[in-house]
Amino acid sequence: MASVKELLVDLLKDLKEAEPKEFHWWLKNGHHKPISKSEMEKADVLDTVDKMVMCFGPEDAVKVTVDILRKMNQNDLAKQLQNEHNSD
Repeated sequence: MASVKELLVDLLKDLKEAEPKEFHWWLKNGHHKPISKSEMEKADVLDTVDKMVMCFGPEDAVKVTVDILRKMNQNDLAKQLQNEHNSD
């Protein structure tokens, strides 16, 4: 059984080269509680996951990630995350 942080790290590593930048953009500009630009500037995948879980809590970090993935037209990854998270 993977933790929320492990699920999010694995998923974000699957994003293609330009997509982490877009993911960060949605984190900074989404309708949820935004994470500041300065916090995201040099954040790698691990930093991003830590900041999301700290800011939103584990359950909402998953929800925010699914929401952002859908906005990015990454519906397969969003569904995969929901399925893996719900199976725990």
